[in-house]
Amino acid sequence: MRFVESKYPLDFTADKCHETIYKYAVYYFTHVRPSFSLSGLSLASVPYFRMPCCLSFLPAFLWLLLGATANAKLSDSWMNKPTFRPVFTRRPFIIAWNAPTQDCPPRFNVHLDLKLFDLNASPNEGFVDQNLTIFYKERLGMYPYYDEHGAPVSGGLPQNASLRAHLDKLPDGIQKYIRSRDKDGLAVIDWEEWRPIWVRNWQNKNVYRNNSRNLVASRHPSWPREQVEKEALYDFENAAREFMMETLRHAKNYRPRQLWGFYLFPDCYNHDYNKNRDSYTGHCPDVEISRNDQLSWLWEESTALYPSIYLDQILASSENGRKFVRSRVREAMRISYRHHKDYSLPVFVYTRPTYIRKLDFLSQMDLISTIGESAAQGAAGVIFWGDAEYTKSKETCQMIKRYLEEDLGRYIVNVTTATELCSQSLCNGNGRCLRQDNITDAFLHLNSANFQIVSAPKDSQGPSLRAEGKLSAEDIAVLRSQFRCQCYVDWYGDSCGIQRRTNGGAVATGPCGIVLLVSLVALIFTLL
Repeated sequence: MRFVESKYPLDFTADKCHETIYKYAVYYFTHVRPSFSLSGLSLASVPYFRMPCCLSFLPAFLWLLLGATANAKLSDSWMNKPTFRPVFTRRPFIIAWNAPTQDCPPRFNVHLDLKLFDLNASPNEGFVDQNLTIFYKERLGMYPYYDEHGAPVSGGLPQNASLRAHLDKLPDGIQKYIRSRDKDGLAVIDWEEWRPIWVRNWQNKNVYRNNSRNLVASRHPSWPREQVEKEALYDFENAAREFMMETLRHAKNYRPRQLWGFYLFPDCYNHDYNKNRDSYTGHCPDVEISRNDQLSWLWEESTALYPSIYLDQILASSENGRKFVRSRVREAMRISYRHHKDYSLPVFVYTRPTYIRKLDFLSQMDLISTIGESAAQGAAGVIFWGDAEYTKSKETCQMIKRYLEEDLGRYIVNVTTATELCSQSLCNGNGRCLRQDNITDAFLHLNSANFQIVSAPKDSQGPSLRAEGKLSAEDIAVLRSQFRCQCYVDWYGDSCGIQRRTNGGAVATGPCGIVLLVSLVALIFTLL
């Protein structure tokens, strides 16, 4: 019989029978009730009340029973894994502004209220030591790629570049853009020229496959085409992995308090809405999910994930747009749990206030489909990225200003307030809320009957908009019926009310243990 192992084993020295009872409980669900899954359950999650053996096995048995029953019903087992604590604030869901709108006030005398955002950083050159830093290809080390004319830069191919020279230069870029070793922040590496999985380099990225083949053929002119292909694939993927993995390792060493990850990873490749508009499901292709799993080395080294949900104009105000986003966020959340030890990675979703290649702002429906969808699935936040097009004229600056003061601003206040209240009401402030059933349209929104979003007083030092109101008992009941908690690291329980001890025990802060025992006895007799 194989017993579940734990990083936080309980102390059985006081009474060895605790261990025996636990093993019998595991045996019961492994052999007598095999339909129940013990996946993800361990001694770490069993409350220990330090009762006599005849009683203390009952909380453990109940914990296993309830957990196994839940696992039998839920396919999203990652929801039971703790997640990283919020950065910068206690807010479970943050919104960042990452557009170069700093030019609007001096050039056009248009002042934007960016206090609505938890983070405000410009992606432009010259801005350093911000809470959010993007490392484009020329900002970090010696990234190998081919320019728009096909000329190699730093060797062109990762297998033709010097990893040592890249790593030697890496500290210069990090020191320039993040000056303090102890600074908290989001650090996003934006390398988009090639992808680390061979078959994902298509269209204009096919140059990396062709030149990899040419490199092998030049070294082994007598090899047959099949052997050249196999060797080229191996050389490219191995070098790409080393380049990305070592970059993360060294970056984390230089700035350990930053949350490091690559922009656009993971991707879902669910862009077939142009071909199958009427039958589009949004689902990530199975083969792409499998390929994402092959990147386990990348997820293990990352300390955050930065997927993208930029919306094409063709998806505007449509169910297809919601399907597109839902699957992409879901895949990022799956990766965040499955491929990282101890806790699930925080996911910060990149979006835009406008549609791709347009200056048309997202509709109310699409704000829900992007911000709202990300919050409902348990993402740590959303990052609004923008480019110089937003500030090219006084008119565009004024358009941004109106959008911030009206639709976008009001929705940001709605969602961030709702996520915070849900965390406090359902999770004791020690976790974030996420959907119980991810195929529903349940969103973390304030009840308009009990809340109003109003303008703050003109002399206020905070954001220009705020929410006023209070959750009713009915509001909390609705939240409880649609959402569950994902606890932060060091907390567990349905409402994240139990804190782990460093020695592996737990501090019970919930209802009295005897009430739990009474419920247990009735449940056991019912099932047996």
